[in-house]
Amino acid sequence: MNAAIIIFDDFTDIDLFLIWDILGRQSLGWEVKILGQKNEHVSTNGLSIKTHGNIAESINFDVVIFCSGKKGTRKVINDQSFLNSIRLDINKQLIGSICSGALIMAKLGLLDGLTATTHPQAKKELQSLGIEAVDKPLVAHKNIATTGGCLAGVYLAAWLIQNKHGTAKRDEVIEELLPVGQQAIYQELIAKSI
Repeated sequence: MNAAIIIFDDFTDIDLFLIWDILGRQSLGWEVKILGQKNEHVSTNGLSIKTHGNIAESINFDVVIFCSGKKGTRKVINDQSFLNSIRLDINKQLIGSICSGALIMAKLGLLDGLTATTHPQAKKELQSLGIEAVDKPLVAHKNIATTGGCLAGVYLAAWLIQNKHGTAKRDEVIEELLPVGQQAIYQELIAKSI
């Protein structure tokens, strides 16, 4: 199993690191790569991240995830070379976004006719792209999922793991992340949200 996380300049740091950490855990055995238009991208907080490959390679991955970024997302949704470089197959791949990454999915036509969620500050923009935006942490339709709020990346990871390995593996991997004494609360929230 392999997963690609797509970043760009001014991406939101936690949106990369949270999903990178969860999907990269040894117990899953996934190969997780960071893809971008350049060899290195700089996050909103100024951290330089080297990429493992180009976004044009996204078609070769089982899972593709779009990061967000208050400034960065708005730049790439208006960059036709960025959008034209991404090739996906919604019948063969699981495709998801964190926060305003839903704007990218909308511009690619992946959300046409579907409901979706995003960061509250991006909701009006998503609606302006013709998408019905709902206030939920995770919205999934077959192989497509969007999340709203940076910490909802945990829900996206759980959805991906459940789709590929089932609920027992999902619970096993997510259990390692949860606050001590509150595991049951979070597991219930995750199960209800998926």
